Amino acid sequence: MGPMDTHRTIALLLSPVTIAVLSTLGVYALYPDPIGLIVAIALIVVCPVFNVVRKSVSGEVDILVPDRFSRGPFFAQAMGCYSAATILLLVLGSLPMAVLSLSYLTVTLAVAIVNHYFTKVSVHMAGLAGPTVFLLLIGNYSVGIFLMALIPLLAWSRWRSGSHTPTQIALGLVISVMITFLTCLVAWRFE
Repeated sequence: MGPMDTHRTIALLLSPVTIAVLSTLGVYALYPDPIGLIVAIALIVVCPVFNVVRKSVSGEVDILVPDRFSRGPFFAQAMGCYSAATILLLVLGSLPMAVLSLSYLTVTLAVAIVNHYFTKVSVHMAGLAGPTVFLLLIGNYSVGIFLMALIPLLAWSRWRSGSHTPTQIALGLVISVMITFLTCLVAWRFE
C-alpha cells in the first residue's frame, strides 16, 4: 500500500461517519435508550452522508469530497438531518442524544459558513474533535480519551495527504471544540 492509499484508508477509517457511530454508541453506553439509538443511527449517522455515498457510487464525486465548493449541498443535507434528529430525539425524551445531535448541527453550520466564505475546513477533524469533547463532557472517558488519541494521527494524515493545510486542520479542531462546548453549555442550562 502506497502513502496515498494509507492516508485514504486513515481518512475512511476515521471518517465523520465512523466517529458518529462511536459517539452515538458512547452516549448510549451511559444513557441506554434503544429508540433514541435507532433514531440517532438513522439521522446522525446514515442520513447526513446518504447523497455523498450515492454520488460517490455513481462516480459523480469522490467520497472524501475534496473540492471546497462542492461541499455546500452536503452540508445542507447534513444540517437537515441533524435538525430532524434533534427535534425527534427531544420529542422522544432522549435528551443526551438530542444534545449530541444539536452539537453536530451547530458545528456543521459553523464549518459550512467558514468553508463558504473563507477557506476549506477539515470536516474529518471537526467530525472527530467535536464528538470527542461531547463524550468527555458527558463522562464517557474511555471512548472520549480513545478518540482524543486519534486526533494527532488524523491531523498528520490529512496534512501529509495534501487534503488540508495545517490551518484548515486547526480550524476544524478549534471550531468543533468551541462550538460543541458552547452548544452543550447552553443546552444543559435549559434542562
